[in-house]
Amino acid sequence: MADRPPHDHGQIGADGDDLRSYQQEMLERSMDRNAIVVMPTGSGKTLVAVARIRAELERSDNTKLIWFLANSVELSNQHFKTLSHYLPAYRIISLTGADGVDNWSTVQLWDAVLLNVRVVVGTPAVLKDALGHGFVHMSRLALIVFDEAHHTIKKHPMNAIMQIFYHPAKSREQHIPHILGLTASPAINPKLGSLQQLEGNLDSTVVTPRRSLEQLMKFVYPPHITVVQYPASDQSEYPGAGGICIALNTAAVRYDFSRDPYVLGLCKYDDVKSRRALQKVLEKQKTRCSEELRTLNRSASTLYDQLGATAAETFIATCVARYCSSAADHMVVVDTTTSEQQHLLNILKHIQSSSCNVGHVAGPILSHKAQHLTDLLHQQAPELGTEGRAIIFVRERATVVGLTNILRKSSKLSDYQIGAFVGTSSFDSRSSIADLAEPRKQAEDLRDFRMGSKNLIIATSVLEEGIDVRECNLVINFDAPDTLIGFLQRRGRARKRGSKYYVLIEEGNDKINPSKWQAQEERMKAEYMDEHRERQHAKSLDEAAASARVYRIPSTGALLTLDDAKAHLHHFCSVSTLHASNYVDVRPDYHAVKTHGETSWTASVTLPSFVHPDVRHASSKESWHGEDAAVKDAAFEAYVALHKAGLVNDRLLPLVKEPVADDGGHVDQPSMLDLEARIDSWTQLAKLASDERATWFAATVTMQLDDAEDHPLSMTILLPFRLCSSQHFPLYWNEQTCYTATISEGRQVASGGLEPLKLSTESLLRTVHASRMTRDGHDFPFLVSNFDLDKENVTVPIRQRDTGNGGRLPKRTRHDGGNDGGGKYMKTLVRITDRPGTIYVCQRLVQSTSNNTEVVVTGFPKRRDFLHPVDKRQGANTAYTTEETLPIKDCILDNISLEQAFLAAFIPSILHRIDITLIAESVQTDLLHDVGINDTGLILEALSAPSAGETSDYNRLEFLGDAILKFCASLHVTSQHLTWPERYLTLEKFRLVRNSTLCQGMLQRGWDRYISTKPFTGAKWRPPYSSTLLAAGTTGKRNMSSKTVADVAEALIGASFVDGGLARAYKCLRILLSEEPWHDLQDSIALLTPKIEHQLDNNSLNELEHLIGHPFTNRTLLLEAITHASLPFQRTGLSYERLEFLGDAVLDLIIVPALHSHESPARKTKLKHWEMHDVHGALVNGLFLGYCCLKYGVAQTGNQIVSTVNKACEVKRTTRILHLHDFVRADGQLLHAKQTSVDSFGRLRDTIEGTFIRGKEYPWPDLVAMAPMKFFSDLVESVLGALYLDAGGDLAPCVDFLENLGVLPIMRQMLQEGMEVRPPKVRVGILAGNESVRYEHSIQEAEGRKRFACEVWVGGVMVGRWSGCGSKSEAETRAACAAVKMMEGGRAAGVEREEVEAGAMEVEVKGGNT
Repeated sequence: MADRPPHDHGQIGADGDDLRSYQQEMLERSMDRNAIVVMPTGSGKTLVAVARIRAELERSDNTKLIWFLANSVELSNQHFKTLSHYLPAYRIISLTGADGVDNWSTVQLWDAVLLNVRVVVGTPAVLKDALGHGFVHMSRLALIVFDEAHHTIKKHPMNAIMQIFYHPAKSREQHIPHILGLTASPAINPKLGSLQQLEGNLDSTVVTPRRSLEQLMKFVYPPHITVVQYPASDQSEYPGAGGICIALNTAAVRYDFSRDPYVLGLCKYDDVKSRRALQKVLEKQKTRCSEELRTLNRSASTLYDQLGATAAETFIATCVARYCSSAADHMVVVDTTTSEQQHLLNILKHIQSSSCNVGHVAGPILSHKAQHLTDLLHQQAPELGTEGRAIIFVRERATVVGLTNILRKSSKLSDYQIGAFVGTSSFDSRSSIADLAEPRKQAEDLRDFRMGSKNLIIATSVLEEGIDVRECNLVINFDAPDTLIGFLQRRGRARKRGSKYYVLIEEGNDKINPSKWQAQEERMKAEYMDEHRERQHAKSLDEAAASARVYRIPSTGALLTLDDAKAHLHHFCSVSTLHASNYVDVRPDYHAVKTHGETSWTASVTLPSFVHPDVRHASSKESWHGEDAAVKDAAFEAYVALHKAGLVNDRLLPLVKEPVADDGGHVDQPSMLDLEARIDSWTQLAKLASDERATWFAATVTMQLDDAEDHPLSMTILLPFRLCSSQHFPLYWNEQTCYTATISEGRQVASGGLEPLKLSTESLLRTVHASRMTRDGHDFPFLVSNFDLDKENVTVPIRQRDTGNGGRLPKRTRHDGGNDGGGKYMKTLVRITDRPGTIYVCQRLVQSTSNNTEVVVTGFPKRRDFLHPVDKRQGANTAYTTEETLPIKDCILDNISLEQAFLAAFIPSILHRIDITLIAESVQTDLLHDVGINDTGLILEALSAPSAGETSDYNRLEFLGDAILKFCASLHVTSQHLTWPERYLTLEKFRLVRNSTLCQGMLQRGWDRYISTKPFTGAKWRPPYSSTLLAAGTTGKRNMSSKTVADVAEALIGASFVDGGLARAYKCLRILLSEEPWHDLQDSIALLTPKIEHQLDNNSLNELEHLIGHPFTNRTLLLEAITHASLPFQRTGLSYERLEFLGDAVLDLIIVPALHSHESPARKTKLKHWEMHDVHGALVNGLFLGYCCLKYGVAQTGNQIVSTVNKACEVKRTTRILHLHDFVRADGQLLHAKQTSVDSFGRLRDTIEGTFIRGKEYPWPDLVAMAPMKFFSDLVESVLGALYLDAGGDLAPCVDFLENLGVLPIMRQMLQEGMEVRPPKVRVGILAGNESVRYEHSIQEAEGRKRFACEVWVGGVMVGRWSGCGSKSEAETRAACAAVKMMEGGRAAGVEREEVEAGAMEVEVKGGNT
């Protein structure tokens, strides 16, 4: 309660010298001890708090917090602005429920929020929960300020903070914060002892100004109190004669429970629980539907009495109309099922029609009370002035609605701009039908009232403490306050000098007497003004707190109390499943019974079926006098059991928090890492080559022209390390010519006499690479020979024409002008004296017209990268066939063969392949030795990032590895946490498979140093010298995306799978994430397979096994696979969520490897990774799996007795189709809703099936239109999970099931036909390029049903339109299909934009008629 806005006070000094004397007195007394400052409203209590906070900030450690508690979000925001204004040097934050603090579930997040914060302003529940979960501790708090401190009683969060945390810490002699309370009325009621109770709760003493009392009264302006009496109502009792009032009253009073959906549901089940629940309903005559009608009727009755019949009828009509218009789109009333909502809708429509059939008898438009209010406002309008404000307080929310409508329509009140306020809940989350008429812009009304654009606001008691408008000078109590506190708080809203305070009281009503409140106020003042009284502590409360049941976590300080347990347990159930819906009741089921001769209570609780049976049940530990306490005890024991089972963490929170990144960013957002450069194998080879004792190995390199029978080029590479694998790769000479290079495995050779070979290697390199050889020398870590070392001595140099030259190539010779026909110089290298660095190939010698000899040459490539294809460029000749004629006197001819020049040119590319192969072999033999991968090429592919530009990169293997990782992680977390529900497992799996986890595993092992990211271009290639490499030392740093590192991890897993199946991939994963406690695969399967206590003998399971095609050894798995979480009274077995979680991964384990190994029949190549992604998405989405589930069935034959013509009986064979979904065990409401999907499938089946057989495009529009319920696809995946476990990890039954289901046949059809599988909206985005894409929707009513239409706009042009659809998604999808057709057609034909738009309109017309 900020008593004056910041601009009304001026800056407060550090020592409080700007405080008024009575405020300074309160500051001094609050510095000496914990204090509850009692001063009248408007006297500046907030400024005392500001000064006290400043003093504490200056004397406490900067790690300590000051927490200012305000009772509402509005009040908290108000105080936050005030404190921020007066204390700008300190970091102050506001924390309320509106900030989403309920989702802050980690201490790291809380620490981050509170980093460098000194003052927190917020609602009490936030601090209570933060203390309860151990995110904040009493030891960190220096001061707690309690605004409106009189609320610190009973179970208010303020009192909970003191009783649960403050007083126990004090009794343990631990650090406790200072306490400052602020209030204008220190007692909730005037009974003797309430003041002492408040002091005891807050461990504080009440203080009020004494020395400066006279000054205090100069700044307090108590308003004049006036009673306005109005005559009693003379209208007939509710419901009167109004048709809609009568209809509502009849529906509420004579409610037919036999037609209530909840009652009908209970009658379906003949068991103990349903009978007990039905008996309770009939005894109490109470269901959700009946209570909704009664609540609405009570509100209408209140309006009828308070405002008149017209207001009541308008209110009912508004609520009914808004419910009927909203019910079709969303759940209007929370905690109601679909059938209950429909039941209410039918009743309300009947009530709505009654307003038309029965005309109400004319009566007074306004009640006497409302008329007197209108007259009073009209009378006070001149005195309100241009700056004044008025507040009208009413008791009921509905009265706010009715009174606002009346006053806004009154012609007498044109001077008033009227607003309304009933609370801060949003319209979409109303809790009852009676709330639907409430104002939808109340937050704006309150803001306008503060700013002055509205001068009258009608409000409930919610604004008694939540509004601070200095200009307010008129308060009217349309309904009198219920308590002394209400009287004082409402009176305190009238701040301005000369304010007026009116109370409307019916004539003859002696119960409401303002003078009685004033007398109580004086007695209360006398009590807290008595400075000689003895303070009395509430020993009973201390004893109660000491004996209270508390479950405390020592490591975090989190604790659980009986009062918190029910809310905690409900929260756990609501967040532990991904299948919450109208059909799944996630609430705990409590059952309380009287014991010990009907004098005490015990209770039990059963949690939903997605909670494991081991922790699903709990009972109260003690007997209690009341039912509520027994239920709380059961909830307490259940929550304690959940913590002990590891389903609740040591903060006493469910394990459902989303992972948080260490750097504060998104946990899986790619980031650039500063990493060590890639390992250079040449440096390692240089170390070996520098050792005279090194062993050398020879590998033969051959280069064969594609589709040619010519003798291949060949040479031998010598390395001081053995190449363990052979490899094949292309070398692109030009656009037309491509060699296939082969490097053989290394074989050991004699190590002596290598010096001549070193010289010839240098000579060979200089023929082509002389300009890149910056120094003389031949200490290379490799050697080159073009002789087969098995046939010739290793010291024989490269093919030489002059054996007298010591093994070097012949010296270059300037031609002397003679002519020998050119034969001697054909196909040799030619250099030009004035073109250094440029090399040509001699083709022939010719005679010029002047009889001079000339040389005809073609260019020799300047490129040093032959690993990548040469781009064809328009008008450019890169095939090195253009001839040029040069004077022979300018030419120098090398005495070397063209074959040797080719070999020299290819050396950089060959050495690069050797480099990356050696790295891959190092990973193969060292890092992944225990995995035992045989194919080095797979590792080479896995280590090559797309940016490296190698023959193949990791993308395909990464896509495969991702599926394998997902399966292994799913199996691991499911077996590791046997009692965890699906949502827990999903988050834990995400922790394992996310990029940050994989990246961390790679970095910890240094595997990132083996990843190739830079492309080989040859532009900077230099021959490697051993001495230079060794002198260079470290290879420096490089930047790499964390996603790239994680992708390589998945690619290595994928490579292991391709090489040796799941077992080898699992080994790779266990090495990569060795910190995880991995089970063996078979051990995991064994842990997940339930023990067979007794074999289920169920005929329907026999039929189901026949349908699935697998006889189950463990039928418990089969039963679990078909059990939906909505199944009522499921107290033993689990529902299918955990099996569905595993089956989802099994599905990928089958689909993805099949896609990876598929070879396109047309292209004779494997699928690209994006093609695998597209096809995978088309095969595993819920729409397609739902279609397959609905389609799959087997014939079941039976007999039927029929009568013949002559009335004889005969047996007739009958056949019916049993579907997989027919076996699902679920609530009747879901089974009823299932029929909608079955009907939709029946309408679209032939179209979809025909598209899969004959179509070229995936039937996205029809699948979206069919929209099968999610449980159809869940059922497929849960059966897959059950099959996998029952078969002991054998995938064969799962593959057979998918074959029978039609998934695999459709996959083969899609791949064979090259079906377009990308979703239409994705294709629109691709075709749009950089243009913006916008989808515009519209809704029309047709035959009582909503029909949806959609237009697609690309770059401001409408390119597709569709109408007449059953859902927004269908309209979007069909419109996108039309847009794709138009855009592709326009692109192919070069159609202008205007033509595209016209064509789109034509498509729309066709679409609307289909």
